[in-house]
Amino acid sequence: MKNEHVAFGIDIGGTNTKIGLFDKSGNLLLSHTLPTDKTVSPEQFIEHLAQESQRLLSVDLKIELGDSRILGLGAGAPVANYYTGRIEHAPNLGWTNVALRDLFQQKFKCLAVIENDANLAAIGENRWGAGKDLKDFILITLGTGVGTGLILDGKLYRGNNALGAEGGHIIIPNDKKRLCSCGGMNHLESFLSAKGIKQTIQELTGEEWKIEKLGTLFREKDLKATTIINTIAEELATGLVSIGVLFGPQAFVIGGGVSKLGDSFNQVVKKKMDELIHFSLKGKINIVTASLSSEKGAIYGGAAHIFDEVLK
Repeated sequence: MKNEHVAFGIDIGGTNTKIGLFDKSGNLLLSHTLPTDKTVSPEQFIEHLAQESQRLLSVDLKIELGDSRILGLGAGAPVANYYTGRIEHAPNLGWTNVALRDLFQQKFKCLAVIENDANLAAIGENRWGAGKDLKDFILITLGTGVGTGLILDGKLYRGNNALGAEGGHIIIPNDKKRLCSCGGMNHLESFLSAKGIKQTIQELTGEEWKIEKLGTLFREKDLKATTIINTIAEELATGLVSIGVLFGPQAFVIGGGVSKLGDSFNQVVKKKMDELIHFSLKGKINIVTASLSSEKGAIYGGAAHIFDEVLK
């Protein structure tokens, strides 16, 4: 590592938390994934993250937290507010009124930037991934929850008070009456989150399939799998149409666990989106898979955020 500057990227998800250390070229030097422990306080959990990070640094790079070569950390979490550095309420984490930026700066002994997790994933794709040649794109993360990150005219769009671009909470007309984790009804997240897709699979097959099995059977033209894919693709396309007519992006970039379904799924979604969208945009918005790791896109964005903040 010598005297090279590095930055942490951290992604606190509803199921797992990822930690990565990057150089300014986007090379992942260290990484670790651990369960997001909801049985302890946020303070205790961030302390545990700092301990795990120090362990990695000591073993692999022989440096300490607080070393001047560590420029800072960019951390993503659901509903994290860039301007205040706080999480007001994150149902998927069970956290309320958490001063997350302050906790990270205390425990990691460096500059910390806090951002919505989908925003960080969008920054990562814009800097090093599928969006690096696009001026206008919208990242859709389909994981424990559903998030959106908007890159408009080459810049991240946060909206007023950093609460814009919550596309996971667009209402989808549907007879199923699904309850979202936020308490709302028939939000996009209630259909396209991991829980929502699992529920759709159970409703249509009476079985429990993982995403990998669904993708394999779909590529083999299994009838049940095709029905499931068509169902979730139409629900996703309905949400994308509502977002697409507002912003007219060059592309939607699909990230998160569902991105493992790959281009065959994207093609079904695009076909359905073009059937539903206003004629002026038909065929003009691409759908591509995030090129950074489906599980690690946000940590790339976290590090990129720090390099942009410190080295600009």
